[in-house]
Amino acid sequence: MSRVFLIPLVIVLFHLVCATSSEIADKKKTPPGTTVHIISGVPDNPTKLRVNCTYEGADFQERTLNDGQEFSWGHSDNFFVDYMFVCKFDWGTKTRTFPVLSMRTRPILCAHTIYPCDCYWDARADGFYFSNDKKSWKKMYEW
Repeated sequence: MSRVFLIPLVIVLFHLVCATSSEIADKKKTPPGTTVHIISGVPDNPTKLRVNCTYEGADFQERTLNDGQEFSWGHSDNFFVDYMFVCKFDWGTKTRTFPVLSMRTRPILCAHTIYPCDCYWDARADGFYFSNDKKSWKKMYEW
């Protein structure tokens, strides 16, 4: 196949994928892309979990979560724009900050899921666990 036909073919395929993803999202009433879920799996003693997430300098406002409580947000994926969501976690004397989603980590975190993707982060007493199905969890970070 000549290179002249390859570029239009890629453009058409890209538009088909975007249109299909939008139709699926409309049916589910969720934004296309990735949804990040932050879950508190730590006991409320000595203190409750405090989480402060930022995106490109915009602060999501600090949240205090009870054990078992979660908050989430959706992000429409744009494969041509670099993005990074960073969260700072505080629990008693323990503190940890790391990116919960970025353009570079999304393909790894969501490698085995159907689009759109859910990223679950569970803060536990021994560290931070990740899942994209809320069933199988992998420890990713220590406190």
